[in-house]
Amino acid sequence: MIYDIMIVGCGASGLAAAVGAKRANGKLNVAAVEALPRVGKKILATGNGRCNLTNVNAEPSVYRNGDFAGYAFNEFSPKRVIDFFKSIGLMCVSDSEGRVYPMSNTDASVLDALRFEAERLGVNFICENHIDCIKKKNGLFSVGENTARKVIICTGGCASPSQGSDGSGFGLLKFLGHRVTDIHPGLVQLTVEENTKPIKGIRAKANVILKAGEKRIDKSNGEVLFTDYGLSGISIMDISRSVANGKYDCSVDVLPSCTFGKAVEFLKSMSGEMPVENALAGMMPRKLGQYILKRVGINSGAEVGKLNEKTIEKIIGTAKNLIFTVNGTMGFKNAQITVGGAEVNEFNPKTMESRLVSGLYCAGEILNVDSVCGGFNLQWAWASGLLAGRSAAAE
Repeated sequence: MIYDIMIVGCGASGLAAAVGAKRANGKLNVAAVEALPRVGKKILATGNGRCNLTNVNAEPSVYRNGDFAGYAFNEFSPKRVIDFFKSIGLMCVSDSEGRVYPMSNTDASVLDALRFEAERLGVNFICENHIDCIKKKNGLFSVGENTARKVIICTGGCASPSQGSDGSGFGLLKFLGHRVTDIHPGLVQLTVEENTKPIKGIRAKANVILKAGEKRIDKSNGEVLFTDYGLSGISIMDISRSVANGKYDCSVDVLPSCTFGKAVEFLKSMSGEMPVENALAGMMPRKLGQYILKRVGINSGAEVGKLNEKTIEKIIGTAKNLIFTVNGTMGFKNAQITVGGAEVNEFNPKTMESRLVSGLYCAGEILNVDSVCGGFNLQWAWASGLLAGRSAAAE
């Protein structure tokens, strides 16, 4: 059998492409190939089981290669994505930061809605079929043992390989003549040289800045989670997109809502006999205060009244600029996304079709487009998948 469209990879972008293609032209024979026993496994691992499926604030400016993503977002904005999910039977709600979740508050609802719609439309799912090679000859694609007139590659990148993203899609594209940028893990925990075990499990609101030498290369704000290996939390995940090879300095301001001057005055105003660790406990978790005092070289039991102004300023200065030497990440195994991917200038942003191989399309994480935490990366998966599916069906 010759399929009209064959989709390789049945994650978020692949399922969106399948539904988009069949909605655009229900007469087409559309098949979706998945290496795992079931489709959509990675969807079940998003948003701590809730599936943060988009963000109402998603716009091209917050994405790498946002200019390329712009047309997809014009066609399938967050509002249109929410409307799309409503049309397949999924109600959504948003929180104060624009993050959108299924009303059921469970990721299974998202996968079920997509799968049920694809099956209703007649998409043929072929599971436990890992595609190792795609060739084009005489106007037709050989996709493993299958044949298709058009192919949409939605295999994702290398992040979370246990969920099916093993990086094989990059090899498929390279074989077809496409270039792939250097890649590294993104939205992942950072490892540091300093000993953070004493503050393992401590969470703090913070402003974070990432530097390479003297050059500031990224910044974020939000929760930081200190771990036995280094740093985690949303703000750390966000800046991890800028961590490739080498070492970096990460500055953590654990008093983000308080100026240096106010914090100094607060500490000076405490009772003279109060241990300095007790005074700091009024501004941050006790163990974090003890950790900062140790970094500064001050006994945590020292009385506030016996500290001179220079020492107090040093304590607060460290709290406002707690430096960690980043020496790596926790790798693709723990990453949520892949940073880097197929060169976007080799694809038509209005269709997601290859400029090198006619009839070949890509969508989702396999392309060099990514953003921060909060539903932004899934928004790209839906938008690019729906656009690729529609385009492949229409042309």
